[in-house]
Amino acid sequence: MNKDEEIFKIHIQIGGFRIPLTVARKDEEIYRKAEKLVVRFLDEYQKLYSQRATEEILILVAFRLAVALSKQEVDQDLAPLAEKIKSLDEELKHLLVKK
Repeated sequence: MNKDEEIFKIHIQIGGFRIPLTVARKDEEIYRKAEKLVVRFLDEYQKLYSQRATEEILILVAFRLAVALSKQEVDQDLAPLAEKIKSLDEELKHLLVKK
């Protein structure tokens, strides 16, 4: 087993909870970045909604991340179409120059 395939345990800290996770070494940075992102959003929402329970704020964070993921999926779905339109536009410009 090479180093990238190695599986090991990390701990993430979110909302006062320390959570152990077993991850592939190659994915550790992704998990660490995700932890920082969730903590950042959690801090942001806790300041905005200080009267709300932590659980409610965590739901808002999860929803915000789900919206971001959904937007990204839509953008990825549209990327091939945008490339095709760009290609057709270039082809049309080329044909118009010939005339």
